[in-house]
Amino acid sequence: MMSTTGPDSALATRLERLTGEDASCCVPEYRDLAKEVAAAPGFPEALKRVRALADENRLLAVALLRRRNELCACEIQAATGLSHATVSHHMAVLVDAGVVKWRREGKWMYYRLADRPEVVLP
Repeated sequence: MMSTTGPDSALATRLERLTGEDASCCVPEYRDLAKEVAAAPGFPEALKRVRALADENRLLAVALLRRRNELCACEIQAATGLSHATVSHHMAVLVDAGVVKWRREGKWMYYRLADRPEVVLP
C-alpha cells in the first residue's frame, strides 16, 4: 500500500480498496492520461460547445431553433422572456462556440443551428 500522504495517497488508497491491487503506480498514469486528453486538438472546441450549452437559456434557444429552423432575436426573446440584451449575449456565446449561425436582414438578426452543432469529443 502507498505510504505517502496527500490527495494522491488518498486516491491510491481508494483505488486499492476497489481493485485489490497496489494503485501507487497508476495515479500518475491517470494524471498523464488526463493531461493528454486535455491537450488533444478537439478538446478546446468541445469544451467551448459544452460550456455554451450548459446554460438553461442557451439550451432552450438551441431547442427552439431545432424546431423552427430559424428565428429572429425578437422571437427568441418572446419565447424565453429574456431582455433583448440578454438574448443577444446568449446568442453571441452560441455563435462563438460554433453551435449557431446568424444573418442580418436590415435591423433584424436571424439565428439558425450551425451545420454540425454536435459536440465531438477528442
